Amino acid sequence: MRRLIRIVGWLALTLVALIAVVLVGFRGTAALRENLSPEEAAPAGALFATVDGLRIHYQVWGPQDGPPLILFHGTASWAETYRDIAAPLGEQGFRVIAPDMPPFGYSQRPADQDYSRAAHAKRVLGFADALGLRHFSIGVHSYGGGGVIEAAFEAPARIDSLILLDVALGLGRTEAPTMPFAALLNLRWPRELLTASTFTNPLMVGPGLRSFIENDDVVTAERIAIYARPLNVEGTTDAVGHWLFSGLFNDERKSLAANPANYSTFAPPVLVIWGRDDATTPLAQGEEIAALFPHAELAVLDGVNHIPQVERPHDVVRLIANFLKRILPATR
Repeated sequence: MRRLIRIVGWLALTLVALIAVVLVGFRGTAALRENLSPEEAAPAGALFATVDGLRIHYQVWGPQDGPPLILFHGTASWAETYRDIAAPLGEQGFRVIAPDMPPFGYSQRPADQDYSRAAHAKRVLGFADALGLRHFSIGVHSYGGGGVIEAAFEAPARIDSLILLDVALGLGRTEAPTMPFAALLNLRWPRELLTASTFTNPLMVGPGLRSFIENDDVVTAERIAIYARPLNVEGTTDAVGHWLFSGLFNDERKSLAANPANYSTFAPPVLVIWGRDDATTPLAQGEEIAALFPHAELAVLDGVNHIPQVERPHDVVRLIANFLKRILPATR
């Protein structure tokens, strides 16, 4: 019996050692990979705007004088991930602008590592200021929704319309979000080992996308490469590790976007687009959000999980274009 216990113990220790070696390997690989500045890593001819001292990378589609629509992304995304809807909307006459919001993409990361909704909202409005936009429509997906809605509530007079794509808000949350092993992961090395093996691991991009998309055929090698492209920017693993605490798992219960009462006074028109099969933010959340706004309409896409702009771009383009063409004359 003692021999069996000893064998099991050694097997357990060996397994722990192997896991540690793998995690350290991913972190070492990340350190070797993340060796370019944002400007060096960004595509040729990249555009940057200075927002609160940070160099924010962005892309533009459509005519210079078209009605402006700024698209903000969610977790582990960047401007190019909007290309399937941004380019067609640009062809329909809209000036579509998509920035990379820190800590993702090719934008500079803040020294204070603050990725809270309040900080995100400040960057949203600062980005519009940097581009000289006083009035604009704004669209956002998933995690980015909290900060963007915060910005819209702070400056409703500047918002022509609001478009929400399967946003993650945590409305009605009564307790702070709990991060597994938070005390341990508050330490630099455990946090970076976790981040390097998950969020900033190129090998996890494909499986990650498939977990959010209903039809695996959509997750092509080309699409995976687009999402993984900015992972060579210096400091990515460190920045995303900090984002886990001040962004994803931050206590936002006192934020403007977390208070249902703030939605009832928001006057601009709102389009809520949701996947019926969303397993991350179920449809009931979309229905609740749409019901809170006084001037909102809800469009539900069958056979779609959490990323409608990737899963059904043609339908999303149609919905957004029809919505903007209908409401913009009244808001101008």
